[in-house]
Amino acid sequence: MSAHSHASDYDVIIVGGGPAGCAAALSLRKSNPDVTTLLLDDADPAAFKIGESLPADAKNMLVYLSPTLYTDFTKEIAEGVHMPCSGNASAWETPDLRETYAVSNPFGMGLHLDRARFDQCLRDAVAGITAGSQCTVVHGVFNNVERTEAPEYQGWIVYVRRYGSGETDTYRAKWLVDASGRKASVARKLGAKTIKTDALLAFHMLFSATASTQHDHDGRTVIEAATAGWWYTAQLPRGRRVVVYHTNDDDASAKLARKQAGFLALLDETKYISRVIAEHGYEAVAEGHGKEPRPGCTAAGSSHLIPPMEDRLTHGWLAVGDAAMAFDPLSSQGMITAMKMGCVVGDALARRLRGEPDVEDFVSQLLKTYIRVRSRYEDEKGYFYDQVSRFTGPFWESKTTA
Repeated sequence: MSAHSHASDYDVIIVGGGPAGCAAALSLRKSNPDVTTLLLDDADPAAFKIGESLPADAKNMLVYLSPTLYTDFTKEIAEGVHMPCSGNASAWETPDLRETYAVSNPFGMGLHLDRARFDQCLRDAVAGITAGSQCTVVHGVFNNVERTEAPEYQGWIVYVRRYGSGETDTYRAKWLVDASGRKASVARKLGAKTIKTDALLAFHMLFSATASTQHDHDGRTVIEAATAGWWYTAQLPRGRRVVVYHTNDDDASAKLARKQAGFLALLDETKYISRVIAEHGYEAVAEGHGKEPRPGCTAAGSSHLIPPMEDRLTHGWLAVGDAAMAFDPLSSQGMITAMKMGCVVGDALARRLRGEPDVEDFVSQLLKTYIRVRSRYEDEKGYFYDQVSRFTGPFWESKTTA
């Protein structure tokens, strides 16, 4: 039976050590160094993650969050931990590839990340501010949350199972930030609901260069529409490539894509992405802790949380990143938007905890920001899917707005 330690009090507890949670922690610290913060991180650094595209303008945000973070990140780029993205090549509205070159971007090249390493770099930046500061990083799993309205304390009691010992620690906070990803662990415990607007899945496999492989110089993200979905591939560090297939969960191809043979058979039907894999002699390899190469699968559809936040004057909670709203990967905006939202939330909470008079209604201000972000995303998503008229199956009918 797990032992319970004494309660530790914080102004803010952030559940989730991904880009949104780390951005919120760094922004909170930057805007109000006196705020006591706990970042709860349950990540497995060895696990393979997709979501490797980082737009070029993200560099400015990293500098804003922490100059040290940006220095460490640029060092990793120089060491080849992350790779430059030279642009996009897409066979979308027509069967022909259309190129967009990064050289025309005023911010320069984007990046194809080692996503697990990038997330760890963010967590290291948060851990780096803990020495002599009011910020604590705990490696454990969120178990439960309770609201307390006792006369001596109004706020939240959070239960965390520590990695290693398995013991349960208890923490208290005035504010909770749910940065737990699509599962929205905290918010759903508090009665919020995730509204899914489509059922897109992303099936992914990792490929690796062999000794006889011709060197792959293609730094583009290659995107290709298909009969029942769409594909992309991106070059990763250490001679690897990720290939991802997106389709609806009820499409017949989804059943095929769950197994290696089916995934590879569907891949063979593509024109450009299969060519990239074949020309360079890539072979399928296991992801993360896996022992055999097999497709991974993750939810990739659009969703949003209702409500995404609540303010009870003495305490409150709010969601950020995928917990608040999750985007179709076609937008390539999920990670950068999550980090921007984390920055906004961190700054707003810092001012709220300082008691600044102009932020008394900060929840309504944040709600308006969230609504604007989601509205803009839905418009852009509809625009890109509406461009494809050369396929007429159920998948494309479910995505078009016409």
